[in-house]
This record gives sequence, C-alpha cells and structure tokens, in this order.
Amino acid sequence: MASSDQAPWHGMRGVKRVTSEFKYLSNKIKKGEWPQMKDLTVVSDDMSRWRFKLCNFDNDMEGGKNLNDDLNILAALHNQDHILMECSFPADYPNKPFFLRIVSPRMCWYTGHVTAGGSICIEALTLSGTAGSWTSQYNVEAILNIVILNMIDCDVYWIQTPTGPGGLSGPLRIDLEGKWTGSSSSVLREYSWHEAQAAFERTAANHRQSGWGPPGR
Repeated sequence: MASSDQAPWHGMRGVKRVTSEFKYLSNKIKKGEWPQMKDLTVVSDDMSRWRFKLCNFDNDMEGGKNLNDDLNILAALHNQDHILMECSFPADYPNKPFFLRIVSPRMCWYTGHVTAGGSICIEALTLSGTAGSWTSQYNVEAILNIVILNMIDCDVYWIQTPTGPGGLSGPLRIDLEGKWTGSSSSVLREYSWHEAQAAFERTAANHRQSGWGPPGR
C-alpha cells in the first residue's frame, strides 16, 4: 500500500487525485496484487464514479468462507459470483470522503457494516470529527482494506435502531432466502443511490448518538 507522502497522487486534489488513484488500483488489479477486486471501471465516462467487483474473500476466516459460500450459491442460482460495488467522489476529494455502496446483491440487514440501503457506513467514511473519522491522508485502497476486513470479521451483537426492526450483527451475508427483501427472487434487485444515501445518513446519525463501537464500549 502506498504511503500518503510517497503515493503518486501526493498533493493532488479533485479529479486529478481520483484519476491517479484509479490508475494505481487498476495496475495492482492487473498485476494480480489484489485478488479480492476485479473489473474496476468508470461509470458513463465519469471519473467521479467507479464500479468494481469484490469476490475471493479469505477462506481462512469463517466470515470469509461463509461469504464465499453465499457467492457460490448466488452464482449457481442467479449467475452472479461477486458483489458489485460503486464508489462516488466529491469534487473536493480528499477533503471530504468518497461514498461507497453495494449495488447488488441484496444483503442481510445489520451484517458487515452494510446499511439497509446497501451503503458502507464506517467511522472512517464520515466527517464526524471523532478519532477514527475521515482524514485527507486516507485513500481508496486503505479504506477498502478496512471495508473488506469489516465485511468478514466483525463483532456479533444485537443492534436496535430507532427506525429498523433490530437484528443480529456479524460478518456480511447475502439475503439468499429473501428475509429482508420479501422474496428470494429479489436478491439481485439493485440498491438505488438514493436508498443507499438515506440509509447512510440514518446510520451515521445513530452512531453520532450512540458511538461507533459495540454497545457497552
């Protein structure tokens, strides 16, 4: 991973910074240095929006093995063997964090730090001003390493929110049985950007009140 002061994007802002990070990650994927990530592309020639696929999670971890098993079932039933992600950058990046979300498939609520709307809500992607919140020293690679680890290795505890039904947290699982969508046939129904953004704001607001750690910490 490139350190902030040695990275090719050092001192860059806005689209130049985003373009530099895109080229850097594309090169790592091409060299096979990031097996969990593939098919990094720009959406509609807009460098501020990327899409990519996540797969091949760490089988040595229970959460990774379970997620890989879910993806194998998803591939057999629906011909999709990956998690499709989207990353959106603000004009003044890296002064502000990018927005990261899952496009498909649908996930079980409260798992893997993924909101009910598919967005990724972690402290490092907020401007909360807390110790672990966003800093311009962060970059996409660093955040994605955190996100991927959080997907497969996170605390298991009961979550209760002001607006949701509540449920058990834990490593990320795909909603193959349709518990949260109402039908197993809806597992590939894409999360919309607005759905993801609204869920992110709700979750971040809840964390501002209750903190970013598990209950009791």
